[in-house]
Parts: sequence; C-alpha cells; structure tokens
Amino acid sequence: MSKETKSIQHIVVLMAMAEEADPIIQSLKLTQVEVLPANLPFQCYQGQFKDLTVSVVISGVDPRYRVDNIGTQAATLMSHVAIENLHPDLVISAGTAGGFSKRGATIGTVYLSNDRFIYHDRRVPLEGFDESAIGHYPALNVLKMAKDLELPVGVVSTGSSLEKSEKDVDVIEQYGAVAKEMEAAAIAWVCWLHQKSFVAVKSITNLLDEEGTSEEQFVKNLELASAKLSQQLVKVIEYCNKKSIFELAD
Repeated sequence: MSKETKSIQHIVVLMAMAEEADPIIQSLKLTQVEVLPANLPFQCYQGQFKDLTVSVVISGVDPRYRVDNIGTQAATLMSHVAIENLHPDLVISAGTAGGFSKRGATIGTVYLSNDRFIYHDRRVPLEGFDESAIGHYPALNVLKMAKDLELPVGVVSTGSSLEKSEKDVDVIEQYGAVAKEMEAAAIAWVCWLHQKSFVAVKSITNLLDEEGTSEEQFVKNLELASAKLSQQLVKVIEYCNKKSIFELAD
C-alpha cells in the first residue's frame, strides 16, 4: 500500500508563535513531551485525537531577546528535526498571515494552501537562480477537503519581513497569492526533500490593501485570528481522520 492510499496516522503541526499555538493545544488537550533534541529550542505537544496522533511543534523562544523564533531560519530547522524524529504522514504549517480584501479576505479568514509555495523577497536576476529563489515548491492537493470544509484556497507566499514592501507585493501579485507569511515555503522545501505531504493553514491578521501598517494590524488582530485558526485547524485534523492523502484531493 502506498503512502498516498494508506490512512493518515500521525499529523505534525508546525507553528512559529506560542500565542498562535495555545488555542489548538488547549482544544486538543495536548501535553508537552520530550521527543526532540534537548539542545534545540523547539517544543512538542502531543496527544490522540480520534484515531490520529497529533503533534504540535513550536519554534520556541530566542533566549537573547525573549521573543518567538519566527521566520524561515527557525522553520527550516524545526521542520527537519520534526520529520526526522516524529516521522509524520502529513505536515501542516499553521499560523497567521497577511491577506487581501480584494481577494475576499477579512480578519480571521482561514486559507488552505493550493498549487505551490513561493518566496516573495528572494530576488536573484540570474538565469536559473531567479526561479530557484522563488521556490515553486508543490502544495498538496487538498481541494476536496477545502470544498467539504468550505475553506478558501490559494498560493501561500513567504518572506522574511512583516512590514509591507512594494517589491514584495509585486511578486505576490504576479502569482496571485492569498497569504503573505514567514515560514511556509521554508517548510515546503524541507518536506519536498523528505517527500512528505505538506499543507498550510493560514489565518489572516492583516490586510495589505487596507489602511494601517501590517505590524499594527497584526498586534490588534492576533488573538482573534489565532482563535479562528484553531477552530478551522481542528476541523482540518478531524477531516483527515481515517482518510488517506489521496482522499484529500479533488
């Protein structure tokens, strides 16, 4: 039986911020387990949900500045360590993101990834390097799940800055991305290397085509967006119960 047709048994959810992760940890009644290398900052919370093992892995805290380890650097290492130690059937990048009201987003809209993951801030104008820098990492086909759960889908775009940048937005517009965030493409690369099925679940905290800075909107709307994320993430995980990767597709 191929990995696409066997039932999903273990889902690993990767999250950058503790505040984003707390609602889902509480909702699924997960407990902290020591299954990752102790010299790394990553924290793992684990439990059973119906027939599934669910592990939520958080990036942890930068000990120098006492802030969450956000961004692609931590996400790359965290995803590799989680895959090597937990051996999941499905990896989910869950968190918050910027969105666009012109594409139908409001604060708390939750998207599933579709088509591909790209980087919007890696501009290398040399043949071959230009497309490699963009990434184009494949997104798992979850269109049936999206339809059944009535969740919108779209390309997820990753970069290293929270603030708005016209050059970044130009790339995002080129690919029609619905979410601008800071981890998913890095995780997608690692999952691609490990041949692990990967999907992103992103809740909108800020609207790039509305007034106000991204950072102001993010702080104001993080609690609401995290609550919406948790609600939909539980539905996504529940949907995967007793299903194969193949059964998530259209």
